Amino acid sequence: MKLDEVVASRVAVWGLGVEGAALVRLLQARGCTPVLVDDRPVEARLRLAEAGRSEMFGGGGEVHDPDSIVWGDLDVVVRSPGVSRYRREFEVAGDAGVVVTTAMAIWLEDMAGENVLAVTGSKGKSTTATMTAALLREEGFAVELVGNIGTPVTDTYDRPPAGFHVVEVSSYQAADVTHSPRAVVLTGLGADHLDWHGGVENYYRDKLRLVSAGPEPMLAVSAASPEALARTSHVHDRILFGPDGRVVLREDGMIAVDSEVVIDSDRLRVPGRHNVWNLCGAISGFLLAVGRAPGRGSLEAMVANFSGLPSRCAVVGEFAGRTFVDDALASNPLATVTSLEAFAGRPVAVIVGGADRGVDLFPLVEALAARDEPTSVVVLPPEPHRWTAALGTALAPDSLVVADDLDGAVGNAFSLAGEGGVVLFSPAAPTPEGGGGYQARSARFIAAAKGVG
Repeated sequence: MKLDEVVASRVAVWGLGVEGAALVRLLQARGCTPVLVDDRPVEARLRLAEAGRSEMFGGGGEVHDPDSIVWGDLDVVVRSPGVSRYRREFEVAGDAGVVVTTAMAIWLEDMAGENVLAVTGSKGKSTTATMTAALLREEGFAVELVGNIGTPVTDTYDRPPAGFHVVEVSSYQAADVTHSPRAVVLTGLGADHLDWHGGVENYYRDKLRLVSAGPEPMLAVSAASPEALARTSHVHDRILFGPDGRVVLREDGMIAVDSEVVIDSDRLRVPGRHNVWNLCGAISGFLLAVGRAPGRGSLEAMVANFSGLPSRCAVVGEFAGRTFVDDALASNPLATVTSLEAFAGRPVAVIVGGADRGVDLFPLVEALAARDEPTSVVVLPPEPHRWTAALGTALAPDSLVVADDLDGAVGNAFSLAGEGGVVLFSPAAPTPEGGGGYQARSARFIAAAKGVG
């Protein structure tokens, strides 16, 4: 469904966060007055009013609780990413003939035939998307970097067209996609967001809607991810990157495209082998978008200017002989495993814990047990016993501590890491309800680190 069709319909927007609010503004600018729906209608109205968006309530509009909506009175419901596609209300709406979609799905329909490169995956997509856009800019192309990375795709409708759109897409946004972009980079697959998707198979299927919706896109897949390789093996126009494929990291540390060296991976300033895979993914994205490898000078300039993204395995300081690393966005065990690998050879005290998405902790248990270096874990609330029961099989009793809060956890980790060690905040779980999001936890970790130092 395209935007013009939505505007001509009886439409509701469910979820008034950043993306939902941006869509409402766009619809109103096109002469459409949508029904506003939010699970917390009073809070949503106050939030929008505080943000100076009272124009959303023009014409007597209210923010409605979903229980008050008569779904059969609508033609379209555009849900925000945080609203699960598997809510019972959407079953009721579908039975009434209502189309359920997202801003991302609408935008991809409108962008059919344009130079859109989507980046998705269970981890690494923000870094890969950012480096891809930066590479394109180094080569002189006009680029819009949008999507899950922070700028809603709806913001592009009233801008001059860009030569390329690089769009980061989450599984929440991909679930209702009906048209594949021209090219897709898949950074890897690992179980995540199982509470939202209702199971691992739903998660993988929803994540891969970007590829399966059709027409079949050009696709680059990380060869470091067995799950991603297996689930995209049927795609004809697929290239691989990372430890194998057209864009490969050689044993000598050089990255080559079609056997021609393009850059030394040691030039990358952000830590971890996973970030080298992300760089390979960015080069692959450029290759799909442009049809050739980026120039060596462009690559070197991009890498020299890239110091990593906040809350993604980012070194935030050296205090009292410890390295403090903010990896607050690591919302699943596989992400934390990857960050642990970035500090091989060093003692690490890792801070974990958060909301329970039903994701198996075994990969983290396995990684902790396999480390030769001194390794400790500090567990945050809520539900610390779930973590201690699982992780206790891989750690000595004095290496596993439960903290009351993040400030206390930083103090514990400081002591456990020892001089020369790493204090790694990599929670392996999302922020609990009421925790303010990963940005808030990131800020608290950095403040506590400075206080300890």
